[in-house]
Amino acid sequence: MLAVERRTEIEKLINEQKSVLVPELARLFDVTAETIRGDLLKLEKQGVLVRTYGGATLAGNSGTELGVAERDTVNYEGKQRIGRRAAELIRDGETIFLDASTSALHLARCIKNKRSLTVITNSNKIVTELGCCEHINVICTGGELNHRNMSYSGRCAEKNIRENYFANKFFFSCKGATLSRGLVDSLEAEAEIKKAMMANSEINVFLCDHNKLGKLGVNRIAPITEVDCVISDVKLDEEWSQELIKSDVRIINV
Repeated sequence: MLAVERRTEIEKLINEQKSVLVPELARLFDVTAETIRGDLLKLEKQGVLVRTYGGATLAGNSGTELGVAERDTVNYEGKQRIGRRAAELIRDGETIFLDASTSALHLARCIKNKRSLTVITNSNKIVTELGCCEHINVICTGGELNHRNMSYSGRCAEKNIRENYFANKFFFSCKGATLSRGLVDSLEAEAEIKKAMMANSEINVFLCDHNKLGKLGVNRIAPITEVDCVISDVKLDEEWSQELIKSDVRIINV
């Protein structure tokens, strides 16, 4: 089979299935994984698909956004491990930003023994979680409440962050991450909050459970190479590792 014919077949498959995996395509067409990656790269340049972790997704296939209660149950154990490891990066007396992701909520559950900590967040869930800790100063960004996410956003919240608050570290997650599109979110308002926190933090830490790898979203936050550290519950493959190491991004696997 000619390369152009193989790519035509891959395009048909991804239109039918919405996503494909490199190992499965390699077996199907009896070629190497490297050959398939080259095919996916060409198809991505044509706008057919977006390369993801270990495969590709149909361009524009961003999926359905779940509410915070539903998201909190997804990969619960993986997020727990990420939260515990992220907590080890936080020292007493620091100021941190936490976004409204469920990964950040897991982190919040692991820092209740910290002392003289200031937590700035747009998450109503995190405010409630840490509200009983007298030794932690909790600051809510304010703004318009999104009842599905239980998060605050909007121009007032964004302005409040950019003009009034700075932090030692920002811990966050998002809808998804790809090497080509970077960090993305489903909601523009949430993406803008993350951008503001990222801009006003000395160190930015991406809490990356494996479900984020390869997922798409409409609103871009930043290139993944702009974060300082990635904490993941899986070992990143060689392509991701090389790209992050080249950009001096610390990788922590838990």
